[in-house]
Amino acid sequence: MKTPHGEQDHWPDPASSNARRSVLAQGLVVEGDVTSNGPIEVQGNVVGALRAPKITVAGLARIEGLAVAHDLVVLGAVSGTISARNVQLTPSAVVRADVIHERIAIEAGAELEGRLQRNA
Repeated sequence: MKTPHGEQDHWPDPASSNARRSVLAQGLVVEGDVTSNGPIEVQGNVVGALRAPKITVAGLARIEGLAVAHDLVVLGAVSGTISARNVQLTPSAVVRADVIHERIAIEAGAELEGRLQRNA
């Protein structure tokens, strides 16, 4: 699979059971790339690329750019590109992105505008 910049990319491995969770708090705006070996919970805004084994985008949070994860759960908003093995869009999700996935669950009420590409 390739990122929007054309380089080869792979989904991160699942987070280990002892991996510590990082929280990007509400009110925080991150401009740039964020990479973690543990799960990330986004409560604020990220403009750039985010890569972690598990990413949770909280209800008021927003990602603008690239999100790469093994597991991605969206309650908030994502625009750009999503690349994750397992994607879950909850009823409050607003996604304006191309989604590269192996498995995707789109719950009733979720908004999705973009292309879906299944990679097994």
